[in-house]
Parts: sequence; C-alpha cells; structure tokens
Amino acid sequence: MILTEEILETVKFLVPPIATLLAGYIGVWYGLRQIRIQKRLAFIEKQLSEFYSPLLGFHKEIRAKSELRSRIQTKGGELWKEQVQAGLNPSIEPTNREIEYNNRQLHEEFLPMYREMLTIFRKGYWLAEPETKKYYENLVEYVEGWTRHEKKGVNPRRPSSKSGTPKKISGISTKNSKRERAF
Repeated sequence: MILTEEILETVKFLVPPIATLLAGYIGVWYGLRQIRIQKRLAFIEKQLSEFYSPLLGFHKEIRAKSELRSRIQTKGGELWKEQVQAGLNPSIEPTNREIEYNNRQLHEEFLPMYREMLTIFRKGYWLAEPETKKYYENLVEYVEGWTRHEKKGVNPRRPSSKSGTPKKISGISTKNSKRERAF
C-alpha cells in the first residue's frame, strides 16, 4: 500500500506540470499553424487584388470592346451587301469613320491598357504564380511590337502576320492557342 500511495503522490505531483506543458505545446503549435495559414491567405488576397484582378479587368474590357467591334464590322458588311444588292450606291464614309475610330481606340485606349498591364506585371512579378510568369516575355514582346509599329521603327511583321501588325500573344492575344489560359 505504501508503494501505491507513493506512486499516487508522484502522479499527482507530475500530472499537472506535464498537462500544462502539453497544453502549452498544443497551443503554440496551433497558433503557429494559424499564423502560417493567415500569411498564405494574405498573400493570395494580395495576388488577387494587386495582380490578377487588375490584369483580368483590362483583359475583359479589351476583349468586350474587341468583340463589339467585330459584331459592328459584321453587321456593317451585311448592310453594305444589302445596299449593293438593292442597287444602291452605299457611301464608304461610315466605313472610313469606323476604321478611324478603331485605329484611334487601339492607340488611345488599348495600347495604354496593355502598357499598364505590363507595368502591373513588372511591379507585381513576385505575386505571379510560376505558370503565369511564363507569359511575361510574351506580353513584353506584344507591347514592344506595337510600340515599334507606332514609332514606324522596325516592322514587327512576321511571316504568319499578313497585316504587318504584331502577332497575337499570350491569353490576351495569342501566338499559341494553348497559352490562352494565361490571362
């Protein structure tokens, strides 16, 4: 019985400090785990708000306006054909104004947006996922091609680009359709 009482006293003496240490260890482990999770979530939020969201916003705006331009051109072509088939002599003036508008939109809206996208990419490169970083060079090439085209410098024309304008690159405009997911 004495041995049992001694063991019981020892257990009474050791259990509270061991339980306290164990609870402290679990609390610290859980707290450090929460800090790691919070840091990761803060990084993801920063990625989305400062990098991906602005790039996507520019991309969506350019795409929406480009798709509208395409629909307008298609409808204009249909109206032109109808007028010619009806024996009318349609004026070329609306088409010329549309071409002027599209060119002005490219130089005054789209190219500045692409340049801003390049700035966002450059400043937020550290926020980009590795698979997104692959497209930085493509975006630089696309913007530089248009810049050179604007400045009447080196012709960015490539064998597969019949218009003499830069080839489409990365998800914004692609030279390889497999890369469309980038943006």
